[in-house]
Amino acid sequence: MVLSLNDAGEAVKALQRDLNKLGALLNIDGHFGEGTQTAVGDARAALAQPGPATIADDALIAALASAPDPFAAVTAPGATFIARAEVTSAKAYRATYRFPTWPSATSGITIGIGYDLQFVTPAQLRADWAGVLAEPALARLSVVTQVVGSDARLGAVRDIDVPLTGAMSVFARRSLPAYLTDVRKIYPQVDALSPARQTALVSLVYNRGARLTDKDPAAQDRREMRAIRDLLAANDLDAVAGQFESMTRLWDPQKLGGLIQRRRDEATLWRAGFAPLQLV
Repeated sequence: MVLSLNDAGEAVKALQRDLNKLGALLNIDGHFGEGTQTAVGDARAALAQPGPATIADDALIAALASAPDPFAAVTAPGATFIARAEVTSAKAYRATYRFPTWPSATSGITIGIGYDLQFVTPAQLRADWAGVLAEPALARLSVVTQVVGSDARLGAVRDIDVPLTGAMSVFARRSLPAYLTDVRKIYPQVDALSPARQTALVSLVYNRGARLTDKDPAAQDRREMRAIRDLLAANDLDAVAGQFESMTRLWDPQKLGGLIQRRRDEATLWRAGFAPLQLV
């Protein structure tokens, strides 16, 4: 079998699912478009598979099928969901996030999928990124760990290339397990949930943190997160989706519409799983 540009059907869907195990961030739409074509080239490089970068042949399809799930708890669809919530798409990653950024005045220099160097030591950086980034790049990035970013610090590392497949590898192997640990601290029932529901909770904590006390008492900004804790403890699982939706009250749709959509998508995950979001 050979799959190439403009092919369509179930075989393409299967290919897209397997490409997402390597972090392709694809919609599972069954259409072999330019995004799938780029992902095939990335997969050949990541798996050291010879052959044309624009087509998927039997050897590549078999290698992708045998590739492990990047993080079994949330599965490849879950990792794809959270990463897309952070960077939107593979195309957007390459345009905006492939090189280090300084997202805000209070953040550190950030690489990959939201990997903020302010919160890691040089040793942690090397443990996470060895094999993905070369030692000269790690040495330069080490200088901007454990500090808030600045224009000068960003300028010193701005040219370091962090390919999507490498970024997703670190995201799945290092970042997601750490955030699942944070989820367990406030929602200890998480491990008994389906992968889609685990994904919804990890996405929430990845985005908002694990704090349950209000920073703004007037706004009750953590009210819904506390309600989720109580609903899980009472095994009232169906009611949790409504708390994701209720959180949308906190943000101005004109300024932070992406956060509102993220909460709605988490509610969809909770109710209906990955399929409505074209993740399976």
